[in-house]
Amino acid sequence: MMGVAVLKKKQLICLAVIVFLVFALGCADDERAADDAGPDNTLTRLTARDQPRRGIYDELGREVLLRGMNFNHLGDYFETDPSLPNVAELGDDDWDDAAALGANVIRLVTTWSAWEPERDAIDFAYLARVRDAVAEANARGMYVVIDMHQDAWSKFIFTPAEETCPEGTRHQKGWDGAPLWATFTDGQPTCTPGRREDSPAVLRAWDSFYANRDGILDELVELWAFIASEFTDNVGVAGYDILNEPGNASEAAATYTGITELYRRAVCAIREVENAADSPGHIIFFEPAVHGIPSAPGLAGDNLVWAAHNYFESIVGPSVRGLLDLSFFLYDILARIYGTTLWCGEYNSFSTDTETNELWTARYAALEDRYLLSGGAWWQWEQECGDPHSVQYPPTPEWLAEQQERCGDARFDVPVCLARAYPRNLPGMLTSLSAEPCGARLVVSGTTDTLGDADLWLPTTSGSKPVVTGTGIEGVTANKVPGGWRIEVAVDGAYTIEVTPVEGDNIR
Repeated sequence: MMGVAVLKKKQLICLAVIVFLVFALGCADDERAADDAGPDNTLTRLTARDQPRRGIYDELGREVLLRGMNFNHLGDYFETDPSLPNVAELGDDDWDDAAALGANVIRLVTTWSAWEPERDAIDFAYLARVRDAVAEANARGMYVVIDMHQDAWSKFIFTPAEETCPEGTRHQKGWDGAPLWATFTDGQPTCTPGRREDSPAVLRAWDSFYANRDGILDELVELWAFIASEFTDNVGVAGYDILNEPGNASEAAATYTGITELYRRAVCAIREVENAADSPGHIIFFEPAVHGIPSAPGLAGDNLVWAAHNYFESIVGPSVRGLLDLSFFLYDILARIYGTTLWCGEYNSFSTDTETNELWTARYAALEDRYLLSGGAWWQWEQECGDPHSVQYPPTPEWLAEQQERCGDARFDVPVCLARAYPRNLPGMLTSLSAEPCGARLVVSGTTDTLGDADLWLPTTSGSKPVVTGTGIEGVTANKVPGGWRIEVAVDGAYTIEVTPVEGDNIR
């Protein structure tokens, strides 16, 4: 297995639970040292609750908004050409720059084919990379959502470049997701008549998965149980995103029942591991299928968050004005049906016109504030020259030469409104939020039964302490940090906080 140390997954799960219990019992009477990072970056375990309103809360009883971006550096993607890297290098500048935009969460893309390249064998080197990424984020005050990412099932489903596709179809490029041993296509054509998910080979792979062919759905559930066992006691992990944009089977009914069964069983497996470790557990994020087919409501237990993606008026209906507004309204209704809060796992605008992207992001930001979403993760931080989203396939020599020129320049242009002001957390319950125009001024209101500190982010180039006014305020502490200000405001009862920079403007 490429020289990596492996063990059977079930053995690893049992071992991890035993180690955790031994460590917990052995250290029960020890005093832990204070966190060297200081109070600004101290993270506490998060839980999704429906009281005092549907939202995400920390152990101090504060409502938390998780706003940040997707990091895909640990993704295992199709290789179009050996000269084109498909992910960027992940360095300190990435973590530092994300934190300087006010991010308090990273949705960390991981891939089944990297976790488990051989059946029943975990790649320990990959686990170490995930652990390192979580630690780097946590050190900068950012939580991590561990995402099991896939697109069009697997990097192993693609049309050979030399193959000629029938009229009306085109080559299917490889993407990311399942390992080869879990990919069953039965020789179906790879050429697609439309979208990447429409390839007959991709559809057959999803049919096989939802039918639990050869136990492959069982295997993904077991993988999640292993991951949960490894991160049970890590409060810097916000939670687990079970599967990115699950694909469609040949029949809609099979998709509906398939993703429902996956989520039900994954939730049960994760909770079983957490209960065995006497842990309060992590949030579990679940998504609709890639083209909107939902799972059934009423998944087992609580501490769940519905994590839809929003590309309306971007990828979906780019010319239909008002579709973005309608999507927020409908998503809010669906979240209520599920009895959960809403967290947007991906959003972005991909126009070649910068002004269009800025306007879209400003509208998205205003809607996110109006509907009081529990946050979201912008897609995506970096996209290398060999990322499947970036490539022409099959590649021509001319295109390949041009693409090689842009390798290493992977950062997306960051819209102004991505860095806007917001409450990272606040005591009790959030009741209203306004950060217009995109960060120059923040007004937030809430209510709490006990005295507590709100943690507010204000992006500004100003070195002057922002002005904080309002009602129900007991005290204010402002800290200058890279990119802006972190402001702690002690509040009690019903409160309103208004924060305005003295000078300067948004971070950009």
